[in-house]
Amino acid sequence: MIAMMFIGRKNELERLDRFVRSPQSRIAVMYGRRRIGKSVLIQQALQSRAPLFFEALEERPTRDQLHHFMLQLQHLTGHAGGRPRRWTEALLELYGVIKENPRPIVFDEFQWMANYRHELVSELKYVWDRFLSKLPGQKLILCGSIASFMVEKVIKSSALYGRIEIELEVPAFKLPETQQMLPGKGFDEVLQAHMFTSGVPKYLELLRDYPSVHLAVQNLAFKPDGYFTTEYQRIFISHFGKNPAFEAIIRALATHPLGLMREDLARMAKVALGGRLSEHLRDLESAGFLSADTPFHRGLESRQIKYFLCDAYLRFYFAFIHSNLKKIRAGQGANILAGISGNGALHAWMGRSFEYLCLQHALEISRIVGFSAVDFTMGPYFSPARRGTAGVQVDLVFDRADSVLTVCEMKYSANTVGVEVIASMKRKIELLQPVARGKTVQPVLVVRDRPSQDLIDQGYFYRVIEARDFLKGIDEIRPL
Repeated sequence: MIAMMFIGRKNELERLDRFVRSPQSRIAVMYGRRRIGKSVLIQQALQSRAPLFFEALEERPTRDQLHHFMLQLQHLTGHAGGRPRRWTEALLELYGVIKENPRPIVFDEFQWMANYRHELVSELKYVWDRFLSKLPGQKLILCGSIASFMVEKVIKSSALYGRIEIELEVPAFKLPETQQMLPGKGFDEVLQAHMFTSGVPKYLELLRDYPSVHLAVQNLAFKPDGYFTTEYQRIFISHFGKNPAFEAIIRALATHPLGLMREDLARMAKVALGGRLSEHLRDLESAGFLSADTPFHRGLESRQIKYFLCDAYLRFYFAFIHSNLKKIRAGQGANILAGISGNGALHAWMGRSFEYLCLQHALEISRIVGFSAVDFTMGPYFSPARRGTAGVQVDLVFDRADSVLTVCEMKYSANTVGVEVIASMKRKIELLQPVARGKTVQPVLVVRDRPSQDLIDQGYFYRVIEARDFLKGIDEIRPL
């Protein structure tokens, strides 16, 4: 086992440090996907300030939450309180304990503590305004893994309006942090690990404990008690298991790696079009499981939206684990990874996962190509299939204020990428002509490793980016 270490999160730590050092009494709200490292980040930021850290119980009624809260208060402070029937009473007991010695307070998985309802927010507002905010420099951090609740019921609530100093969404790691999480691993394994995990720190910790990423995936995903074998029940069912529509949406997207338009998604998931579908999609997006994209040349209000299953774990689970659960639970999963590697299924999955990795590093692409100082919008380009015409999709286009369209082709290949990729890019550029509007079209290629010399000699691509360039500072990157 490699000793635990804290990696990355420089910007988040700086913001939290300024928040904690502020002399005013203020509230911070933090949210992000489960396993993303929110609690560890808070502990790192508050490690010298003796915070009172309260963890909620998953899917338990208010009575149980209150009892658990009081047990934690006793454990943390020695205060043996009563049996509060409402959150106002419990929060006032907390105030009574700390009023002579204010300490930062953290409510972790706040949506469970509140049972996904607004009542706790209202009661918290009363106690904060009348009591806690009167303590010099008092800080309260509300942390949750369901972003829709944290944004709609907490940040946007009238109860806490004007009281929240910082809103912090904790993202997945990018490639440099993944490399730091996996010391001693070669770049190919670092890249594979990131594609398997999307940079989720908890998953990277698990991979780190194995001599190779391949062996880690074999043991974690294809054994009866493997962490990834059972993670779906823990992380997805616990959030959305009460409503089968959520799983139907995820399954439909899992079988369509190039995404689905809203109407097609509703039809394939057998979910009625309407407000509830919009609510479900927002919840899944806020949990970090899917992404909703409009074409790069359309505004955010465009009704032309395509949905993608962007979470690497869920994509891997439905591609390879779910269909083999019977074998895995029977202890017959030893050869599954070898089988999907041999028949090309894993490589095809990795190819799409590499595209998601590039999308995650889109700002790095702008920096490497050299236009990060230019105003731009970015996103995919797609149009649905119509009678007599095929659908069109280009995964990443930058529409720049200097009248240039930077179009990206992303290729993950175990073999050297050669001149054949030029034809693929030319087809994509032809598809973009209706929206190019007289702009210069600049082709960029992103590859796993150095392409063939023949391709470089052609000089077709304005820039060829190797995946390892995402690890470098701008002064370290040299054109091929």
